[in-house]
Amino acid sequence: MRINSLLVRCGAEFEWLRHIQHSKLVTNMSSVGTLIFSRFASQFFFWTGFLLVACGFLFLRTWVSIPYLATGFLIGLALVSLVFACGLRFLLKCRLATGLAMCWIFALACFVGIAALISVLLIALAAMGIGSLVVSTTYKIPAPLTVLVGLAFIAGIAGWLLPFPIHTRATYILVLIGISLYRWPAIVATIRPLLRSWTGAVDGAPWMASVAVTTIGVVSTCAWIPTIHFDDLAYHLGLPYQLETLSYYRMDAGSQLWAVAPWAGDVIQGIAQLVAGAEARGAVDVLWLMLTTVMLWKLGEALELGPSSRWLIVALYASAPLTADTLTGMQTEGPTAAVVVALAWLIQRTTLPDRRCMLGAALLFGLLIGLKTSNFLAAGPLALWLLWRWRGHLPWRMAFTATLLALAVAGSSYSFGYLLTGNPVLPLFNGHFHSPYYLSVNFRDTTYQTGLHAYTLWDLIFHTSHFSEGFDGSIGFTPLALLGSMLIAITAPRARPLALVAIAAFVLPLVEIQYVRYTQPAIALLTPVMLCGAPPMVRKQRGATSVSVAFFLLILVNLAFVANGSWQLRDGVLADLLVHGRAFVISTYAPIRQLADIIRRNYGSSARTLLVDRRYPYAAELAGTAFVTSWYDNELVRLAWKANDDPQGEQWLRVFDRTGANLAIVHKDDHRPALDAALEKSHGVAISSVGDFELWTLHREHVGTAAPASPHVVIAKIDSLPLPTNTILLNATLELRCAVTGVPIVIGWYVVQEGDLPWANYESILCGPSGLADASLETSKPSKAIGLTITAVPSHSGDPHLSLVHATASARNDLMAERDLAAQWRGHFMDWIRR
Repeated sequence: MRINSLLVRCGAEFEWLRHIQHSKLVTNMSSVGTLIFSRFASQFFFWTGFLLVACGFLFLRTWVSIPYLATGFLIGLALVSLVFACGLRFLLKCRLATGLAMCWIFALACFVGIAALISVLLIALAAMGIGSLVVSTTYKIPAPLTVLVGLAFIAGIAGWLLPFPIHTRATYILVLIGISLYRWPAIVATIRPLLRSWTGAVDGAPWMASVAVTTIGVVSTCAWIPTIHFDDLAYHLGLPYQLETLSYYRMDAGSQLWAVAPWAGDVIQGIAQLVAGAEARGAVDVLWLMLTTVMLWKLGEALELGPSSRWLIVALYASAPLTADTLTGMQTEGPTAAVVVALAWLIQRTTLPDRRCMLGAALLFGLLIGLKTSNFLAAGPLALWLLWRWRGHLPWRMAFTATLLALAVAGSSYSFGYLLTGNPVLPLFNGHFHSPYYLSVNFRDTTYQTGLHAYTLWDLIFHTSHFSEGFDGSIGFTPLALLGSMLIAITAPRARPLALVAIAAFVLPLVEIQYVRYTQPAIALLTPVMLCGAPPMVRKQRGATSVSVAFFLLILVNLAFVANGSWQLRDGVLADLLVHGRAFVISTYAPIRQLADIIRRNYGSSARTLLVDRRYPYAAELAGTAFVTSWYDNELVRLAWKANDDPQGEQWLRVFDRTGANLAIVHKDDHRPALDAALEKSHGVAISSVGDFELWTLHREHVGTAAPASPHVVIAKIDSLPLPTNTILLNATLELRCAVTGVPIVIGWYVVQEGDLPWANYESILCGPSGLADASLETSKPSKAIGLTITAVPSHSGDPHLSLVHATASARNDLMAERDLAAQWRGHFMDWIRR
């Protein structure tokens, strides 16, 4: 019985073992089948996307849109860099990619300036020091993420301090150097692994690394070009130049409708310009590009892609024409791409978040919203992904603190917008907020309203000019070429969440407005996702060579159209810069900038300039002393409406009086009888001309007369000053003739005010060797001046034989002071502090 039972038991065990082995065999066979099918599907969808691009390229004759001259010039620069890189490789025994990187960095320093690069480097070091206090050190946080977290903190703090006159060059240099020195050990610990990481990354895929570095270098040439972008000259340069000129930001929503729009990007630009002592736009743009590309590399690593695929991600993103466009101006898409990629890496990489990780994510979300209001459309999907991925491990005790931190970083522009204008997102949703600075309607750009369709992606690729100011192909061909690969990537668990987030970030902005530039940050997220579904580029693997060639051709085609994404490249601005220099580029493409430089040097703070031309409202550089008659100024555009219909010029004279303008910039094509009559009545004189623009001075001074006085004393009176309705800008000049040189003379200025005691000011001057002495007065005060009396008295006994040569005065409406919302709020705030 025992033997029988034992045999039965052994038989049962044998049958069970055989069943298990059979099951494993079936499972293995199923896995092999799945693997074969997945590889087939990957190849099929991959080549389908490239086939679609080829069909569209051939049948729509897309090659006609290639800017051959501009593209050839970029190819020439790439070849020159390759020659120098080969020499460096031979001399320094380094990789070709390293030599290429050194060449392009040297070129960048030559064209954007050493001061700008040092300024950006100092900001980056200070940001790294601050960021290392926040982010966790247990997850091998990359240096770019630390820098972005620090930049979020800097932009957030500076944003709240914008109304206060504390933004000086010395202040920022001392603060940034102090932070860098205090946090130097942490900065060194963060920087030390970079060289080793670079060497390892290049050694992992030397050929693809060289392609990626060359692509970045070619695109970085856009940063060499001076600032001549429309939006920069009309708006973005305003904050940096006001910080440089006034030490605070005026927040003048009356003169510039977007003055209180999210300003985090412009704050970083302003700090860099202050520290450098000159414009640093190109260096800041390159900083955002480098942060984006390195985080894309790290995101590819988190998605378990090989070194070749990671370099390919960098090359594909850099080759997109929209990426080149982010380097030509101060638009927010460049920094937005860096932040969304950093957030995606943080969420993808982290499964067990700690408190520091939570605070770092909060700072990045705050910076994302602080860059642009529409970034809510990207922040929403990212936030949902974060909550889903970190569910069950989220440090809820830090949730409230993290939320407050994000609001603090993002909230300055929204808070000041609400306090000063009544609309936190002016001019958006003004139909709800009814701010007086814009019409009581919801702002909506109707330029690009074509609607979404099933073939929208096709149109975006091949008919891009319908969705932007650029030309066809300016979005690049990557989204369509790798569309099939993205469909495969969605089936991969590791890439599916990021794919859904990237698709949402791509589609949501297009729902509101079909403007292709707004999709650029989403393309940065889509690129690594699409590579997750592409066939791997592994040596000795069947089909790997053809896949590599396809990717290389895709990069070349993108670069062939890269000039279509930027009118500066397409119009040959880069070639003009290299051949003729920076001054020629500005005089040719932005001549108003030269006139602005003349105004700053010759007229200073007393200048009030009216830009008559509605097509070129380039007033930002003049730091609040200039006014436009375009839709950016809701009051003046109505006042100047149909002003040319009045042949007597009276309506234009009202505009001159309202602005207090003593200067006017007029386009030669805008001379009309009405404007010419107003210029004549204002005793206007054309003093300079650059390109098609003329600079006019408007003389509306009142001449003083000598009044009887005791011996040795000169008195000049001006009794016919006008009565501006608000704050006045009073300018007066005095010139005396004296027989004895070197004699001190005390000048007294007495402003006669309606219904108030006279306002007095005194100064001492010397009679010069030429026998003449002159003095001037400039003051802005909320009063109604009706007259001015000037006295000149020798400071000691002796007769210098003083006589009046001439005295003039003008009392103009000071619209700049009237619209200075920051100064008004600052006054109320200080009164509240004192109380």
